[in-house]
Amino acid sequence: MLKTKIKVAIKILAAACTVLVLCGFVYERIGRAKDRRRLPQIGRSVDIGGRSLNIFCSGTGSPAVILDTGGDNPGLALEQTRAEIAKFTQACWYDRAGIGWSDSGPYPRTSAAISADLHELLKRAGIPAPYVLVGGSIGGLNSRVFAGMFPKDTAGVVFDDAAHEDEPLRAPKVFLASHHAPRALWRPIHTLFWAASEVGLLRVTGSSAAGDKNESQMTREELVTELRHQPKSFVNNVDAGMVLDESYAEARAIPSLGDIPLIALTAGKAADFGDAELNRQAEAYQKIWAYEIQPKLARLSSRGRQIVVPDATHTTIPQEMVVKAVQDVVNEARETPKAN
Repeated sequence: MLKTKIKVAIKILAAACTVLVLCGFVYERIGRAKDRRRLPQIGRSVDIGGRSLNIFCSGTGSPAVILDTGGDNPGLALEQTRAEIAKFTQACWYDRAGIGWSDSGPYPRTSAAISADLHELLKRAGIPAPYVLVGGSIGGLNSRVFAGMFPKDTAGVVFDDAAHEDEPLRAPKVFLASHHAPRALWRPIHTLFWAASEVGLLRVTGSSAAGDKNESQMTREELVTELRHQPKSFVNNVDAGMVLDESYAEARAIPSLGDIPLIALTAGKAADFGDAELNRQAEAYQKIWAYEIQPKLARLSSRGRQIVVPDATHTTIPQEMVVKAVQDVVNEARETPKAN
């Protein structure tokens, strides 16, 4: 009798779980459909082989400038910068896989995988090489790896306070993740978060700062935030964080970018953490960052140079300085075109 009751209970539990999963699956599809209505695509989708990436370009001239964002920001976050660059050459931002209006990409999302995606995107989008790559923070790591993987297609690079592989070796421990999941758990963690996104768990636990506003009612900042809150973006960010050490290693394997024009913009001011001890550590590390680590980026090219922006933090290097650096690199690249 007891065994029968246990079997019945197990069946009921299994049925309930199945219903919950199905309901979650439907809930997530409804949410995605709502996202498509609320957040109409800016840019165009380009198939890169069974999945699509989003890219937005305007302007004319060569070399084309390709902007890569920091963190999990969609390309739209750089629209103002792109619009200024488009005044003197073709300029594009794009959404990495799993971000903005781009489809998710296969695991693992290292800088090499991201660079291969971008190369295929530019080829299929009909944007002729060579390119000037502009990357901020983690986007700078991607730009460096792209330039190393595709040197004939790279006319120059601008780093906007870009990530460097020495960070985990030199930064104060409080600035770094307290621990990394063992490598053996990376794929299971990816699968877990992917499954949670497919059945609506990430959507139901997330929050929307813009509420029920549609795209026409949002500021650009609100729209960028909404795009970042998509479940696929959360999963992509987890994936990229797990394999960040792999991306650092990929960058470390590229000790030189030859003689291409290159500018490394560097923040000279530490962020304010609102805590005296944290601020002391941040200020000490900022000197290491600006005058020991970042110069290594400039030395990647025999024509590289560093510009320290004294009053700027990691996220506040003025747009006009980025645009000026890009224009300088574009002009240098035009004076010494890439050999076929």
